[in-house]
Amino acid sequence: MNDQVSRWIMQGAYLASGYVYVRTIEPKPENRRKTACIAVSFILFFALLNQFYVYDKFRTEMATRMVGFLLLGYMIYTGRKVSLVAAFYYTVWAFCSWQLMYEWYLVCYNMGETYWINRRMQQWVTEFLIFAVGYLIIALTIGRIIPDKGKKSIGLRQLSLALITFANFQIVPFVPGDLEYSFHDLRCLIVYVVQLLLCIVLYLQNELFKKSELRKELEIMGLLWQKEKEHFQLSKENISYMNQKVHDLKHHILAMRSADKDEIERYLTELEGSVRIYESIVHTGSAVLDTILTEKSLYCKDHGITISCMADGSQMEFMHTVDLYAVLGNALDNAIEEVEKFQEQEKRQIDVVIYRKQQFLAMHITNPMEGGLEYEEGLPVTTKGSRLVHGFGLRSIRHILKKYDGFLTIQEEDGCFSLLMLIPIQQPYFPTEE
Repeated sequence: MNDQVSRWIMQGAYLASGYVYVRTIEPKPENRRKTACIAVSFILFFALLNQFYVYDKFRTEMATRMVGFLLLGYMIYTGRKVSLVAAFYYTVWAFCSWQLMYEWYLVCYNMGETYWINRRMQQWVTEFLIFAVGYLIIALTIGRIIPDKGKKSIGLRQLSLALITFANFQIVPFVPGDLEYSFHDLRCLIVYVVQLLLCIVLYLQNELFKKSELRKELEIMGLLWQKEKEHFQLSKENISYMNQKVHDLKHHILAMRSADKDEIERYLTELEGSVRIYESIVHTGSAVLDTILTEKSLYCKDHGITISCMADGSQMEFMHTVDLYAVLGNALDNAIEEVEKFQEQEKRQIDVVIYRKQQFLAMHITNPMEGGLEYEEGLPVTTKGSRLVHGFGLRSIRHILKKYDGFLTIQEEDGCFSLLMLIPIQQPYFPTEE
């Protein structure tokens, strides 16, 4: 089967295979010209090797595949926002998909009947349809699942296992003999079944690594939740201590009446500090909410941030203490971190409104923001250095809200960031941990 048109269709389909797997990943617009140059290089390389196909099919085929694999991987890397390791991982999937369809075409070509007068035309149409239908099915199924829009991190270990599977995938068709003519008989079925099994192995590897990554995320969220629990207990003790200090003021006042001037000055200084602390203590009707808002108010007061709060804490009894602390604590920490970027005092302010809206508990936090945000899965992408540890704040909030059938809404408007959390009000209970 030395038809040149058929080989060009085959190589065009090979280039298209890469797009099927990375189409959901954000492109790099600045590298379009570079990506196009790589595609042209592949076409020119294939055109050059095509001249030697008649003389040495095996070596020409292997050279085309090896160079094609490297060029396709590099083209994905330059054209899409993925790491080099991830680009070659997707290339493994693209190559395996292309080869399975190519081999299925060989089965149809060698075992099928000729229904058209022009057998060549039937061959070209069959080849084109197999690749077109195959890629459409892949694009709607596994082509959506595997890349995960480029968010999934691919490590060297995962790529190494994929390359080992890929190497076995490439060797199998040559075991019976000539690649094309082994598809004349039942040997092709054995080859095809083995390759399909290898693809299943590749898919299972992907799922195992995905579950491992998810498990790590859950472990980190669990650690953060435990830290929130410890932090809440410490804050609760601090608030109790401050309340006790305020209660002791009357004894200080009595002592001042019989004290000398220096001792009076010392008492006044201590009194001033206690009053400042007392001014920051918030009373909402919920001990947990009082602890959170008081802690954050004290921090804001020390750092020149104005925090305005209108809160009805009487509707919060149904929420687990640590869940409420984690949700509001993370939300306020994000707001504080954002307004601390501003030098202007009028922008260093946070508004907190907590109220009942029909059958929902509404928690609304608004703060000025600097510039726009990038979003991933409906949540802003962290601007901190390590995305493994950071970036779990809003994800943790969303995870906790789901336990109560609640949801969060994020909005950017007029230079302000608005976070609205709505939770159906329920009878007091402790939800089971997920």
